[in-house]
Amino acid sequence: MRPGRTALKGIAFDGGKGIKEVAVSIDGERPGQRHKTRQGSRKYSFREWKLPLKLAAGAYELKVRATNNAGDTQPMEPTWNPAGYLRNVVETVRVTAA
Repeated sequence: MRPGRTALKGIAFDGGKGIKEVAVSIDGERPGQRHKTRQGSRKYSFREWKLPLKLAAGAYELKVRATNNAGDTQPMEPTWNPAGYLRNVVETVRVTAA
């Protein structure tokens, strides 16, 4: 990734209530910068999101947290069910702008 203007983008989805927004962090902290998803949000559908950023040279820890229309958010810590699936946790992606 090069320093300067860029855009973070991705998709968000949920289990049937529709995605309302995503919150983004670029410093490894809890996601806080809120961004509405595109195209409204229907049940059981993927929602595209895009957030323009200006990054200086350096290392970043990206986190994105989705919130659905009922106000439920992804947990910061994993919560596995007994069968070992439904892992719905905020992940950290490390990138370097150079």
